[in-house]
Amino acid sequence: MFDSKKMIALCALVFIAMFATTLIACAPEKPAIAQTAPTPAPAPTNTPAPTKLASRAVPTGIKATGNLVAATQATMAFPSAGRIKEIAVKEGDAVKKGALLIALDTSVLDFAVAQAQAGFDTAKASYDRVMAGPTQDEIAIAKSNLERAKAAVDQTQAAYDRIGGVTNPFISMTPQSLALQQATQTYQGALAQFNLTVNHPTTAERQTVEAQLALAKAALDLAKQNAANAKIFAPFDGTITWIGPRANESLGANAAAIMLADLAQMQVQVNVDEITLSGIRVGQKATITLDAIGDKTLTGKVRKIGLLATSTGNVASVPVTLDIDATDAVIYPGLTATVEFGATP
Repeated sequence: MFDSKKMIALCALVFIAMFATTLIACAPEKPAIAQTAPTPAPAPTNTPAPTKLASRAVPTGIKATGNLVAATQATMAFPSAGRIKEIAVKEGDAVKKGALLIALDTSVLDFAVAQAQAGFDTAKASYDRVMAGPTQDEIAIAKSNLERAKAAVDQTQAAYDRIGGVTNPFISMTPQSLALQQATQTYQGALAQFNLTVNHPTTAERQTVEAQLALAKAALDLAKQNAANAKIFAPFDGTITWIGPRANESLGANAAAIMLADLAQMQVQVNVDEITLSGIRVGQKATITLDAIGDKTLTGKVRKIGLLATSTGNVASVPVTLDIDATDAVIYPGLTATVEFGATP
């Protein structure tokens, strides 16, 4: 009995051990973390991985079409209408700053200057005379006239008194009374003139001549300016690129008369749409082609990006100006140019 029970227990232990061994053998092996194999990366494609915006590579190949302009240029006009008297240059002439370019007939303007000058000279002479005060001769004459008038009063007064003066009931009808009245009036006039002479100039006189002189000076300055405005001089060294009127033709006020440009430094002005604008930077290099010079290519770089966008057909664009590098190609303002922007600096 004992042996049977012992045998049964032993068999049970063997069975349990075999079952446990089977479970362990069948369980999946848990891999160590350090030994995990990396997941294979997908096959590379031609699309570059995106990067942060701050370091995003700006695409190249941006193109825009515009026109050549001179870095320094001016379109000039007369502020007043007139007849063209002289054209001192022709298109293509190189001129220096200050050179006469074109002029109107100034005969009427010159006459106005002469009249204004005469008026100013008169006002200035009057001003000088008044502000200088009386001369010694003027004072002496006024004093002498006053003394003579006083002596005449004294004489007629004595004659008036000899016939009774105010006690004479008929004194008003006497010639002595009339003479005294006349002498007294003459004296009063001489006294007023003397006072005016020695007290000259008065405040009112100074204010009057000062105002007259200022008006005359303003009129002269205006006349001279009008005459000067009838001539156009070169504001800088450059080349005459266009002349509008011909000699003896009439030209309206503020109508374009002549154009001057400094062709030593040329630029290109293009409009870049808002979508492409992010690819443009100041200092960015570019290549420039022009139909006018065939296959020859120019180079340049961005000088300025405009601050005001304009819209055409619901597309907003911003003006961009590029400096053209020195070249021996013959180029002029107004020529059409195609610009291809390179990578940003």
